[in-house]
Amino acid sequence: MQSTRQNILSCFLLSSDLKGEIENPGFYFSKDQNRHEDLDALMLTQGWRKYNYTKPQEKIRFLPEPKLTVSGKVSGAIFPKSKKGAELTLMTFGKSHNFLKQKSDSLGRFNFDLDDEYGQNLNVLIQSSNKTGEKKNYTISLDRKESPAVLFNHVRSIEKPDSVVQIFVTKNIERKSVEDALKMSAGTILLDEVVVEGTQMTPAKKKVTEEYGKPKVVISGKAIQEKEQKWSYGLYSVLMFNFPDKIEVIRARDGNLYARVKNFEPTFVVIDGIPVKYYDYPSISNIPPSEVKSFEIIPYANNIAKLFFEIYPQATMPPVWGNVIAIYTHGGKGIYGAYQPVGIMKTSVPVFSASREFYAPKYENPNEWVRPDLRALIHWEPKLRADSLGKASASFYNADNTGDMKVVVEAISDKGEIGYQELDYKVKKKEVIGH
Repeated sequence: MQSTRQNILSCFLLSSDLKGEIENPGFYFSKDQNRHEDLDALMLTQGWRKYNYTKPQEKIRFLPEPKLTVSGKVSGAIFPKSKKGAELTLMTFGKSHNFLKQKSDSLGRFNFDLDDEYGQNLNVLIQSSNKTGEKKNYTISLDRKESPAVLFNHVRSIEKPDSVVQIFVTKNIERKSVEDALKMSAGTILLDEVVVEGTQMTPAKKKVTEEYGKPKVVISGKAIQEKEQKWSYGLYSVLMFNFPDKIEVIRARDGNLYARVKNFEPTFVVIDGIPVKYYDYPSISNIPPSEVKSFEIIPYANNIAKLFFEIYPQATMPPVWGNVIAIYTHGGKGIYGAYQPVGIMKTSVPVFSASREFYAPKYENPNEWVRPDLRALIHWEPKLRADSLGKASASFYNADNTGDMKVVVEAISDKGEIGYQELDYKVKKKEVIGH
């Protein structure tokens, strides 16, 4: 029932401080005079003996967050000294695009105020430069948004199911046995568990698969980034020390790192479907792991002769067999798009949770609406603000249901004061008087 459900009063003043599940929490805040004895009994069963509220002396660590911010600190790329007066340019890519500029303070800190955004995360890009405007690859550390922990000292208990639950479970087991027997008699094979694995087939990956074949080894960019250390110096350094069983990385006489498949056949590299020229091979090892989406190995690939002549245009004798290393980057533009520009940081920051939405028909012309409207929830408005006089209004269409309707209003002020009110009105069927 509406009068006994969880509401803003029962949530803030009762349920959040008690253990376990409370049946009909709204009942304890109803107008029934007998509820005081029931509330006292509930509190006693929870172990409460003293109801005096004592204000805690410790400082509140988590203050209300009235707006979205991107804050952090700027320091040197090599030495962790704070950078005073560093110029920062922030770009956001949400519902509204922002372009903001700011200088770090004497402690190297910055704080950008953003427009309200709702959803999961907001993609942002920060460009750093020195006082003269020259782009510098400074170290930018963003403040981590920490949420307060919600702790409940629950006491877990195991209770025997009642007779109704036992009958329900028994009937379900019997029904499933009959269904399984029917499927078996029809020749159906029942599997306990089926695991379906696959990868996203992007245009670049589709091109590589059709040209050279399917990969036998796939290392995700996430797995590579998780193994990256502070002393790592590019993609191949991470692969060398963490994935030696999958790929062999050697240091040649010229001092550069090269990767090859362990089958004594030549190995060629394709990035985002684009063959890498022979003179660019030394640069592959320095690709930032953060830019790698996937690292895949295709042993004994197809069309090796064609790939060989694309990499070595002046060669005359192509190999018969060869391997292909396919690297996919977030930029998707080959080796020259795999490097981050100097002084740029790309990341995402958490934003406000999206408001819950409920379906409501669009009554542009109610007289033309012929489909029955039998919704139980007529209207829901989570952002209703009162004006300076404390008044607010809302408008909505009723459904086709007639009879008693209930309006529930829950409110909370900027000072944390809560309010709850229920209103009733009646919907009558419109009478059509003939002429």
